[in-house]
Amino acid sequence: MKRTTDQAVKSIKIKKVNPVVNATLSRVARLVYYGPCKVDVDRKINLDEYKDKPLLIVANHASRFDYAFVNFAMKSRPINFVAAENEFHRSKFKFIFKIGHVIPKRNFVPDIKTIRGMAQILRKDKGCVAIFPCGMSTASGAQQPSMIGTGKMIKHFGVDVVAVRIHGGYLVCPKFDVKERYGKVEIEVEKLFDPEQLQQLSAEEIQLKVDEALFCDDYEWNSSRQYSYNRKDGKYAQNMEQILYKCPRCGTEMKMEGVDREIKCTYCGNGATMDDKYNLTPYPGSKIPVNPREWFDWQRREMRKTVSDPDFEMEEHVKLGTMPRYGYLHHNKVSETVGDGVLHLDRDGLSYTGTRDGEPWTVFIPRDLLPTICLPVDGSFFYTYASGEFLCFTPDTPSCMRWSLAVEEVYRVGGGKWANYPWFEYNAPLRLKRTTLKN
Repeated sequence: MKRTTDQAVKSIKIKKVNPVVNATLSRVARLVYYGPCKVDVDRKINLDEYKDKPLLIVANHASRFDYAFVNFAMKSRPINFVAAENEFHRSKFKFIFKIGHVIPKRNFVPDIKTIRGMAQILRKDKGCVAIFPCGMSTASGAQQPSMIGTGKMIKHFGVDVVAVRIHGGYLVCPKFDVKERYGKVEIEVEKLFDPEQLQQLSAEEIQLKVDEALFCDDYEWNSSRQYSYNRKDGKYAQNMEQILYKCPRCGTEMKMEGVDREIKCTYCGNGATMDDKYNLTPYPGSKIPVNPREWFDWQRREMRKTVSDPDFEMEEHVKLGTMPRYGYLHHNKVSETVGDGVLHLDRDGLSYTGTRDGEPWTVFIPRDLLPTICLPVDGSFFYTYASGEFLCFTPDTPSCMRWSLAVEEVYRVGGGKWANYPWFEYNAPLRLKRTTLKN
């Protein structure tokens, strides 16, 4: 019987990356990314001290380029990366994932085959594995908390751990735009744990130290540096409504519009322009946060208030996508559309009711099994897993970020273990640009 693509992915044999393959991939990445991005690396450790030891790399996840940035930061050492399993179903990655011996991981759900793959490299082969503990590239421009169980996993392997912090990666590849804006990237590499420290620390202490070490906010980082990030057509605010969906002045949702260099509310006219350094300049009389990350966090605080209502619910018409049973996805597709219906979220969980392959179909994911949803490329679609199956949803409106914040805060209000950073203040006031005038 012919194997399905899912079975083929599950049966992948993980080995150390061949040094010649690693050197070739590094050279290609250097030509494609390092020059245009003007990458600088500050290595606070001597990498030669780790060359013969099993090593776990933890890095913040700011952009689609982070794999190349981590490779560059670690010089020539072969690295087995952990990547989202759904990407293994895309034909464009099939070859490079195979020769790179990339380890598949289903996002935000336990995955024993990932642990086995990492164990093969770290324990048997004494190699090097790189993970992005947050699970997906940031939507806000600042690192999000590590996935549940990160501290437990690191303690379980008990090997040397190095932290890689990437500054500027989000500004090169913001989540609201698939077109790159090349500019400055600065990377720091430092020791985080040795095996002896991991024995002494609890899993909770390890996870907190990882979060503290990897937290980066690219908007704040560039506020003093003022590096430029070039989008060839100058449309720096294009599609920003995918991330910034709520007006800070009138509070209306889904009326923001990012076009060219402007982000504005089509309901009340509140807005600003954005330049190549990501500075927001408010229109006269507008109410605009100091930067897009502050705007994003304000939306989270507002969503926390909304979902705290026991009667909270939201729904929208969506298209449903799944992975093909046989073969791979082509032409940059991330799923195959198989139906449409209504997506519904309330305090109990997320449900879809509609069609699949021409037949009525429904699915429900309980709140405690849904800490978040994944926006892998931009804010035009999102995916999650239900009973181990990949499900992709594309709403009729640019509301994916609204769905993401709602899912996360429903989970947290319900007592979920994946909490926000302990330093995040849900009652903090919105910081506005100093140039904001009275309405």
